[in-house]
Amino acid sequence: MKKRIFIAIPISASLQERILKWEKGFKFLPVRWLSGKNLHLTIVPPWYEDDIEGSRDKLRDLAGKFRQMDLNFTQVEFGPTMRQPRLIWVRGEVNKELIALKEAVDRAFKKNSPKRQFIPHFTLARFRSEDFVDFKIKELDETVFWINKASSIVIMQAHLSPKGADYEIIEAINL
Repeated sequence: MKKRIFIAIPISASLQERILKWEKGFKFLPVRWLSGKNLHLTIVPPWYEDDIEGSRDKLRDLAGKFRQMDLNFTQVEFGPTMRQPRLIWVRGEVNKELIALKEAVDRAFKKNSPKRQFIPHFTLARFRSEDFVDFKIKELDETVFWINKASSIVIMQAHLSPKGADYEIIEAINL
């Protein structure tokens, strides 16, 4: 049976705690906040796969070629565009190691990267674009200094429901 999977870097427990503290100042917004376990930096977007063991093997082979890295996240904002915002996300800085990892994963899984530039980010909350008109604030441009130690890369399974997606790590490989 095919599963909806994707490749990601999980957000550490210590950063999850910092995010929860930050979110308390924005609980008035009518959004669906993602739970800590669902926070991740997507490396390859979701696709349907029936060969999960083959995907595990590819990721294991690949992970040994990379080492742990610090990922710096600096800007919390509405996204992905201000014309049709539907997320609160935090953008990160691009670094050579992360780009090399993404390109290697894309090749290993034969996934073509979108033509747009890779923007390291993770989603904090989701909302419907049409609800944005009722928001008490229309601009969100918060500077943060959040560091995530990327010590593993994971295969996550997306479980979709009307209440939103829930993610489950089905394989974690240390870098």
